Order: sequence, then C-alpha cells, then structure tokens
Amino acid sequence: DGFNRWEAGQRLAVDVIQEVVQQIEAGATVSVDERLIAAFEVNLSEAVDGHKSLKLDKAMIAQVLDIPPASYLIELSDLANVDAIHAAREAVRNEVADKLAGLLLSVYKLNQSHSEYNAEAAQVAERALKNAALTYLMLPKNTEMVPLCIEQFESAVNMTDTSSAIRALVNSPADAARDAKVRALTEFYNRWRDEPLVVDQWFAIQANCPLPGALDRVRALLLHDDFDIKVPNRMRALIAQFAMVNIVNFHQSNGDGYTFLADRVLELNEINPQMAARILSPLTRWGKFDLTRQQLMKSELERILKAKNISNDVYEIVSKSL
Repeated sequence: DGFNRWEAGQRLAVDVIQEVVQQIEAGATVSVDERLIAAFEVNLSEAVDGHKSLKLDKAMIAQVLDIPPASYLIELSDLANVDAIHAAREAVRNEVADKLAGLLLSVYKLNQSHSEYNAEAAQVAERALKNAALTYLMLPKNTEMVPLCIEQFESAVNMTDTSSAIRALVNSPADAARDAKVRALTEFYNRWRDEPLVVDQWFAIQANCPLPGALDRVRALLLHDDFDIKVPNRMRALIAQFAMVNIVNFHQSNGDGYTFLADRVLELNEINPQMAARILSPLTRWGKFDLTRQQLMKSELERILKAKNISNDVYEIVSKSL
C-alpha cells in the first residue's frame, strides 16, 4: 500500500535524522542508519526494474523519496537545535545521494519523456519522480550532474521541469553550479518577467535557498525593480518564504533573520496590518528554541510592541506571544 509505505518511510526518516542530531550534539562521528538507505534502495530499484509496470504510482515513489522538512522536525522537538537539525537532515540526504547515485541516475533517465507535453496523470507522475531524483543528484558538492541539470533547464517545455532544474541549480553547493545558477536566474527572469505568478516563483526559489548568505540575497532582492512589499503575493514569495521555509538561515544564531522580519513587520504595519500580523508567526514560536535565540526573538517582539501606531492586529499577536 503506497500510503503505508510512505508513512513508514517518514517515520523511519524521522528516527534516523533524530539519531544523527544526537550524534552531532555529542560531537560524535555522523553515521546514517543503513536501514533508511536500504528502504530508499527498494523504492528506487522498483522504479527501475518495474519501469513499465510499477506496483506503486511514480508520484507516490517521488513522495516516498522526500524526507520530512526541518520545520516538521522542529515541531517534534521539545527544544530544537536548528543547526543540528539542518546538518543532520542534509547528512541523511547526502548519504542517500552518495550511496544510491547509480539508481538515482537510472530513475532520472528512465523518466525523461520525449512525448509532447501533456498534463495527464502519467506524465505528471513521471516528472515528479524524475525531478525528485534530480534533487538528490545535485546535492553533493562534487556532483558531476550540473551539465545534466543545465540541459534540463534549457530544454524544458513545461514549468515543472524548468523550475525544478533552476531550484536544483540554485540550491547546489557545487563550484560548477556557481556561474550556471546566475545565468539561469537571469534567463528565467527575462523569459517570464511579464508573468507575475512566475516572477513570484523566481523570488521564492532564491528566498528558500539553504546555502549561506541567504539573508544578504533576500535583502538585495528587496531593492529589485519587480519587488513591491505592498503586493501580498510578492511579499509572501520573498519575505514570508524566507522566514517560514528557510529555517537554517532565518534562525541564524546572530539574530539577523529576526531583526529582518521585525523590520518588515513594522513596515507592513503601516500598509497592511493584517498581513503584518500573519507573517509574525515565526517569531512567536520562540519557546521552541535555545535560550539565546529565545532572547533575540523576544527582543524583536518587544521592539515591535513599543513601536508607534502599532495596529490592533499586530498588537494582539505580539502581546499574546509574549
């Protein structure tokens, strides 16, 4: 049963990641439980061996390959160690990418469609599985898959393949991807600059990048000609995505991410108080984190509370969270 396999895989992944978190906190050598690698191998092998007659839908296998996000792992923690959770999750993903590189590449190639684009379920599932494999193939710093990813970006005839390729490039730590991601982002923007929803996606892809320096990139994007904090979708694509999805960079230990969000809340308070209140939620979860981060988050909440002309919407959320 696909759902049961997915649920069992998610539980196993959580257990393994939490074990790696403990290893990191103890200063021990990181060792990823081979049972998780074996579980991934079963799913990938089935996707290769039974390419034309799978027991499970390809879209389900793609979901099985997607391990729980950092936000979920934080919610499971009494007191979350953000850096350790991120490092543990990346260690697990890189282990899968390293140990199962051959299978992942086979899955990617077998699900390359040469048919005319169609939104039918079978093609949607193929694209989902192919791009799940591409995500893993692009994880290692020494990956040789950058040209393959660039080729997909340049030849894609649908937004799913295009956005998956550019996301994999942007998130790649590989030196070979450094210049390619800049070119791809420029080309993507120039091609779709007249489509607001696609431009929103362009902002979100950059805001979500887990690599170091994300906050500086987001600050630079605030000055982009197409960014307007008064436009809710554009604001959510950049500011909310960074604060709510890019966990490791928003929660950097110096508190700069918290200051950035508080500044945007105060700015929005004058424009759209309801939206300002909504994007506050990452700061209100201060009780989940270590004492240093708690103090930094509460300090920003108190700064918001003391601001002049604070709206009722923002005041209610901040006062209750403190």
